[in-house]
Amino acid sequence: MNERGGKPPEKPPEGAATPPPGEDFSEVSFQRLGARIADLSRELSEITRLAGTAAPRKLELEAASSAFKSLTEAYAAKPESFNEAQLDLFSRQTATLQEMSAGMPSLVADADPRFADPAWRDNPFFDFMRRTFLASSQWAENLAWNAPELSETERRRAAFFIRQATAAMAPSNMLLGNPKALKALFESDGQSIQKGFTQLQDDFNTGRGRLSVTQSDATAFEPGRNVAITPGEVVLTNPLIELLRYTPTTKTVHASPVLIFPPWINKYYVLDLTPANSLVAWLRDQGFTVYMVSWRSADDVTKDFGWDDYLKLGGRAALDWVAAKHKAPVNVAGYCVGGALASILAARLSDENDDRMGSLTLLAAQTDFSEPGDLGLFIDDNSIGGIEQMIADAGGVMPGEAMRDAFNLLRPEDLIWRYVEDRYLLGHEAKPFDLLYWNSDQTNLPGPLHVSSLRRLYLENALATGAFEAEGAKISLQRVRTPTFIHAARKDHISPFASVYKGVKLFPGDVTFVLADSGHIAGVVNPPAANKYRYWISDILPPSSDGWMAYAKEHPGSWWPLWADWLKSRSGAEVAPPKPVKGAAAAPGSYVRETLDSIRAKRAI
Repeated sequence: MNERGGKPPEKPPEGAATPPPGEDFSEVSFQRLGARIADLSRELSEITRLAGTAAPRKLELEAASSAFKSLTEAYAAKPESFNEAQLDLFSRQTATLQEMSAGMPSLVADADPRFADPAWRDNPFFDFMRRTFLASSQWAENLAWNAPELSETERRRAAFFIRQATAAMAPSNMLLGNPKALKALFESDGQSIQKGFTQLQDDFNTGRGRLSVTQSDATAFEPGRNVAITPGEVVLTNPLIELLRYTPTTKTVHASPVLIFPPWINKYYVLDLTPANSLVAWLRDQGFTVYMVSWRSADDVTKDFGWDDYLKLGGRAALDWVAAKHKAPVNVAGYCVGGALASILAARLSDENDDRMGSLTLLAAQTDFSEPGDLGLFIDDNSIGGIEQMIADAGGVMPGEAMRDAFNLLRPEDLIWRYVEDRYLLGHEAKPFDLLYWNSDQTNLPGPLHVSSLRRLYLENALATGAFEAEGAKISLQRVRTPTFIHAARKDHISPFASVYKGVKLFPGDVTFVLADSGHIAGVVNPPAANKYRYWISDILPPSSDGWMAYAKEHPGSWWPLWADWLKSRSGAEVAPPKPVKGAAAAPGSYVRETLDSIRAKRAI
């Protein structure tokens, strides 16, 4: 017996695992495979028991139940609408059968990465499975969009959870429905699924009762070793942040430095993954002195922190140090929720007639949350109450694991089910992937900060309306006169383009807006040397994002040079680089090295 309660895998006789090309398995091979599957069934029973303790969180179930209840009631009130929907399903299924009978290819199925293996096309049975699944799943989502007398939010919420359900039910997620997995099962004499079960149980163990799908080889990366390796020093440490300054590579630098506030969800080094795609290294090489805030993952020291603490110990502390050192206006940039903090800081400085912030850049950051995208579907009074209970159960912090699960649900095919197939059905080991390693390197959030962000920013849209309070004052972005550069990404599902664009009307000063291609990460991290993607700019800022797009001009490649030119025009003369701080620790510092496990261990002492 192994430590998971099952028998250790037996080595197949040499040469017996895979038959020669064109030759069938012998009877002995099938008998051995049958015995292997019998052993696996015992392990599967144990995994099923574990799965029973890893049901979806109560919040997820309540939100889904509420969405499906609204949908059911809408169709019950108008049965003729459901009759029409049933006719639509019959029509879709009939069309699918007719296309197959005529030998027509399925462009939709062929383009779906879940069904990319040739066996899905070549085998009529599996071709039928994928076509009928896609027809049915598209029909199911249309039930939400066509439901009578639902609000737009109710439709979007129902469609979201239908997508979750259909993504889970895809035939590619099941051994008997996946030709690629079945082929691996027979060719490996059962070893593929044996290893898959072992990895499945490992992921249950890692998730401590919930399935934590491994997306990348966790042993392949380490901050300071092969990610977050741009040379620099920790120039300031307080209970909330470590302020990093990167070592200049140019003989002179611009007088005004760049100070970046990353989001405190995940860690800062998405902007410094590797030398080839590091935003901070590229800015440094353009002659800027670059500072980065590294946030402390919430623990017993910071669990009670709120927005005022993040402004005092994060925003103000970093700006104070940088401005005093350089004696020049500071170019401040904020990414995602770090942009919300930078905006609030800019408003408070304007209230105080403090001109130390020379410019403000918002990277994929919302300031108007009236169209928050799919994240908004999780946020209402009921869900916030549940989150408050979750935080209380976790000792005052919003657990990083819960944040990971929520963000993975926004892209289930890419961030959950592709790894279910790869790791559990095919038995493949996780591959090294720096971006996915970063994605799994989660942080805890202070309870008061997280609840206030959900309620005041998302639910009430208080920042856009001037009702948000910080440091005892109401925040008005209309008082910000700082030159502002606003960036959005066209396919961003975290900070949608339309939502980010609304911010251009909140800042009355000099505003520049750029739309990058791709999503929340690649739309920001797009080094010019990669020669990928494109961006759009326009000289006018009409009321809506659609209106802006009608006037915008497309340009190939990265938007970084455009931003660098904008910064240079606001960065003063060339000066000598700053000297190193005596006795400073080397970047990336210590806060970035803390993990959920290391914090949990300290809290348990």
